[in-house]
Amino acid sequence: MNRRDFVKLLGASGLAVSAPYGLSSKAFGAGDVSQLFVMVHAAGGWDPTSLCDPKGNAERSDGKGPVNHFLAENILSVGGSPIKYAPFPDPTLADNTLRTDMALSSFDAFFNTYASDLRIINGIDTNTNSHEGGTRYVWSGIPENKRQPAFAALVASIYAPSKAMAFMSNGGYDETASLVAPTRAGSASSFQRLTYPNRYDVNNENALYLNNDVMARVEQAKLERKNRLIQSATLPQRRRSVSQLFTVSMGDNNLDSLISYLPESLSGGMRGQAEMAVAAFKSGLAVSANLVSGGFDTHGTHDRNQLFSLTRLIDGVGHLMQELERLGIRDKTTVLVSSDFGRTPYYNGGNGKDHWPVTSMLALGKGVVGNSVVGATDANVNALPVNTTTLQADANGTKITPQHIHTALRQMAGISGHENSRQFPLENSSLNIFGA
Repeated sequence: MNRRDFVKLLGASGLAVSAPYGLSSKAFGAGDVSQLFVMVHAAGGWDPTSLCDPKGNAERSDGKGPVNHFLAENILSVGGSPIKYAPFPDPTLADNTLRTDMALSSFDAFFNTYASDLRIINGIDTNTNSHEGGTRYVWSGIPENKRQPAFAALVASIYAPSKAMAFMSNGGYDETASLVAPTRAGSASSFQRLTYPNRYDVNNENALYLNNDVMARVEQAKLERKNRLIQSATLPQRRRSVSQLFTVSMGDNNLDSLISYLPESLSGGMRGQAEMAVAAFKSGLAVSANLVSGGFDTHGTHDRNQLFSLTRLIDGVGHLMQELERLGIRDKTTVLVSSDFGRTPYYNGGNGKDHWPVTSMLALGKGVVGNSVVGATDANVNALPVNTTTLQADANGTKITPQHIHTALRQMAGISGHENSRQFPLENSSLNIFGA
């Protein structure tokens, strides 16, 4: 599939765009923003012990069986780095029908290629087994069941409050608390009309409803009416709603610049999400994005199903990094990968694993010290306290929570003191989670 067929790619999910108060019709360039953010959500609750916090098959003292079925001696590591990862697929497993070539190649290639960019954060205590609560806490840093903005939305509202597609979301936790309007999946025709609002055939630049002079006068009249309505509105939410309404009706011809940065051959799944997000970053239409890969709620046949889902996830993150490199913005992008929570450190009767509050996070890119592992879990995947300076296991230390993650994330982004951040305070001490 090529760029001209981009809308066909979106046919299954499409795209609907709204934009915040104060939208400018002028797109900004990627060079105008110093840092970009991608949040990758493994939907359903991944198993870190099947990826970045492997334990092996030692029997538990409580008689519940091993944490993993693979041998502890087969756990893999990156040379010259503390990074360890699960040896999937393990040839000792009875089920040898796994796509071994894809899985092993994907895990090995990813960890060895990106170790210098990668910091693994283990032993993050979410204190919940709820999908909704865990997802909200991991991606907002605030556990309360309120309208807490996702970090991606918060940073977009501060970095680029007037940009057309500042916060792009493919799902996961994308609450904005009305700070910024998200760009979410919708219909393909919506994207076409927004990109080329004056064409009755979007693939034909001469197929116009109105000639350019008439269209310019129409757009000017719309803009003047929008400004009158905004000036007459007394409430901020009313002004924001007026702006969003007119943005949708007027469209934004700068969206066609996004298409020019897409690869010639377009992908589906998380690879396609990555291509769309990176093109939007490069074109200057977005500064943050949510990517999502599912299939992690593995209550049955855990090893097989978790492997397939983890392989898709790691493949997608690797493709994201390649796209960032292709368009020259890898050095200004921060990527975080995590999930609702973890999986139990033992198998249930269906050879699956259930919900467990302790999880991990992969952090790559700008502002992250790579070749490193911080945080820790014990043999039974309980979160261990860590030293507040070294972030290594310390009985007299503190347990890492998503609030610590987001305190550090806000500091990295330079938004801790901004009014939008102060509306949603994080109540804990600061830890140098990312090491920079």
